[in-house]
Amino acid sequence: MKKHNNKEEPKTWVTALKLIVGAIVIIGGVGMALWLAKDWDNGAPKLPGQDAWGISHDSPLRMKR
Repeated sequence: MKKHNNKEEPKTWVTALKLIVGAIVIIGGVGMALWLAKDWDNGAPKLPGQDAWGISHDSPLRMKR
């Protein structure tokens, strides 16, 4: 059997540091992507102006004149 050598394994704090840095990179990357994507035009419909017209302003009820 091969004898287990402690020097071949990384120390616990090194592994923890790598995990923390990896989490920061992933969270930061997602946050930056969302921050950049908020200003992109994704084809959403534009809001109507002040003098909007069309069927959206027609009343479904008949006016009694």
